[in-house]
Amino acid sequence: MISLNMVWPAIYVYDEIWRFWFLVFITIVIETFTIMGMLKYSLQKSLIASIIGNLVSGLIGTFVMMWAMLFWHLIVDNFVPHATFDIINWAATYILMCFGSVLIETFTIKFIFKETIKKLFIPLLIGNLLTYGFIAYSMITHSEKDPEAERTEQVLYSPEINNYVLLDSAKLRISPVKVTISYDKKGKILNTNYPFIIHFKKDKLENFQFELRLSGEEYAGGIEVDKKTLQLDQLSDTVHIVMEQKNPDPNKGWTAPIITDTIKYVKTPVSKK
Repeated sequence: MISLNMVWPAIYVYDEIWRFWFLVFITIVIETFTIMGMLKYSLQKSLIASIIGNLVSGLIGTFVMMWAMLFWHLIVDNFVPHATFDIINWAATYILMCFGSVLIETFTIKFIFKETIKKLFIPLLIGNLLTYGFIAYSMITHSEKDPEAERTEQVLYSPEINNYVLLDSAKLRISPVKVTISYDKKGKILNTNYPFIIHFKKDKLENFQFELRLSGEEYAGGIEVDKKTLQLDQLSDTVHIVMEQKNPDPNKGWTAPIITDTIKYVKTPVSKK
């Protein structure tokens, strides 16, 4: 699991790639026939090249590129309106992670088959473009509504305290959370988990000085510019959220975060549809 108190778009893309791991088989098939057509390899040689390339790209390339994107953010975040999670950074994440993974895959195949980078890059890029395109589409169009749901019920969780002043003097306001329960025609709950999406407003958008995580869990995951998504295994009457803040000591920072608050959310039924 990736954590931590460092968050950037590539973490979400990396997680989505692994959520749709089965796409690697489609990519292998597409790349195999692309390599055969463009490089005139045999079916066996094309299949071996595609399998090896995708294993390296999937297991190593995406991980390396996820961390490599930090160097991009160190420079670009200073020049875009919404810093790390600006739309420009989201677009750059897909493009750079895709091209970077393909380059790693290309160098691997080049080393094994002694082929030129120029000949390998395009056929290997085609399959990866389809994969990253699907991931981008999935993240953009993702809906929480289950297509098999006959009806839904919403449960409201209200925080006992809405307003906070962070250690950097920024003002933070968190909103109530609506959790959706989906039922099938027989009244059976369809949810395997319950997205707990905390929306918030902060007057210093350029600084991510805090993180939210479920009480009792070690890792926080990622946080977006205006919301935090957590996953509940089951619903209870109360949900406790731990707020961690960046240590104001410049020598410690996120290496020694400070737990400043535990936010208590209380459950109230809202509506049925």
